[in-house]
Amino acid sequence: MCSDSKRLGLIERLIHVGAGWKTDMGDAGSAGQLDEPLRHLLDGLSNSALSLISKLDDGGHRVWIVGGAIRDALKGLVPHDIDIATDASPEEVIALIPHAIPTGIQFGTVTVPPRDEDGQIEITTLRADGEYIDGRRPTSVTFGASIEEDLERRDFTVNAMALDPVNRTLIDPHFGRNDLDNGVLRAVGDPMKRFKEDGLRVLRAYRFMAHPSGPYLPDESLAHTLHGGGAVPLLVGVSKERVLMEMERLLTFPSVEDTLVRMERDGVLSVVFGPEWSVASPEGLDDCFDDEVNPWALRVARFALLLRRTDSVSRSILLEGLRMSGQDRSAVLAVCERLGQLPDPLDTGQLRRYRVALGTHLGAQLAADRCLDPSLANSVHNSLMSLAPLKAGENPLVNGLMIVERLSMEAGPELGRVKSLLYRVQIEHDISDAESVWEAAGDLDGPAQMWP
Repeated sequence: MCSDSKRLGLIERLIHVGAGWKTDMGDAGSAGQLDEPLRHLLDGLSNSALSLISKLDDGGHRVWIVGGAIRDALKGLVPHDIDIATDASPEEVIALIPHAIPTGIQFGTVTVPPRDEDGQIEITTLRADGEYIDGRRPTSVTFGASIEEDLERRDFTVNAMALDPVNRTLIDPHFGRNDLDNGVLRAVGDPMKRFKEDGLRVLRAYRFMAHPSGPYLPDESLAHTLHGGGAVPLLVGVSKERVLMEMERLLTFPSVEDTLVRMERDGVLSVVFGPEWSVASPEGLDDCFDDEVNPWALRVARFALLLRRTDSVSRSILLEGLRMSGQDRSAVLAVCERLGQLPDPLDTGQLRRYRVALGTHLGAQLAADRCLDPSLANSVHNSLMSLAPLKAGENPLVNGLMIVERLSMEAGPELGRVKSLLYRVQIEHDISDAESVWEAAGDLDGPAQMWP
């Protein structure tokens, strides 16, 4: 094991920019002095990531940063995850990093749990894959591959780059940097071969077309394979849970409209949603995005809009088939039902009722309605932002027992109606005491539903 001084020396080399050109082993495509985005990526590595790199290097092993962190850094985005590749075997990795968890050790992957502000870090041994039979995993893997061989099994060229943090070298045998700069999505090798290895890559292709580091347009070979080239049916064999996860990630991107139009044209959305789906044009879905809309609300809004032409019974069946959680499914269905039911932005009472009725769905509902009527939805949003909090909060001031005592009413549907009516009056008029609620309710003949 190397001394602490050597480890400190490595960390210092990682922090400070190396001078001159570096050459990596083999035919590494473009390799040379790093430009600002990649220097910034290395200089910003967390202490946890630096420590892992140091331990592997001290153990006499090569180490590279791979995957989306390089792609995102080159496009000026903040990487969310750091993935590491190494020539150390999985057993050697665990010996050097005892707290690593063997999450996929048969494929050479261990996971280092998150520490402090860091997310988890995956470390994978360089490998070459054997034949794919089940459309997801290779029947065998061979450890001991070179970094170039390891990159050959990646899906797209923009994801097939490696960054040597010790020698400060970019390894780019498939010229992913050029494709990144030109906004081109290109498979590593034959697109159909890549898709047969894992059918989910079909959906990943569309997700990367809309990725914030892009947008990307598929090259001729990839476009042909996706549009009538036999790739889309491979999605049928992919688990619904994995399909849903990809769709959820796609629908949180700022600009998705062009990609969804392409997906509808290529028949992908019909495979994703199944026979219950009635085609709804994705046009306008970019209007859902706003810096103030959180990712959950954004994807709920966009799911609702994609399902707005599907009848309510089929919607529920479709979402259950996608294995969507009960909470998310309820939100999508509720937003669908309320589309086009915005309040008058000048009517304070309506705005109060709307805010209470929608609750946690408010952001998603406004995002969805912004696609249908941007002007009205934005006016409602602005009015809600200036709306004062309710004086008595959102808890009912008049409960069922109080109604029974005052009206000598028995439990039943009528009691429920009166209770709802009184609560609606309380919210609409922003009343702060129970007696004033009774006075404002008058003869109790008004509407009881909070919204509309």
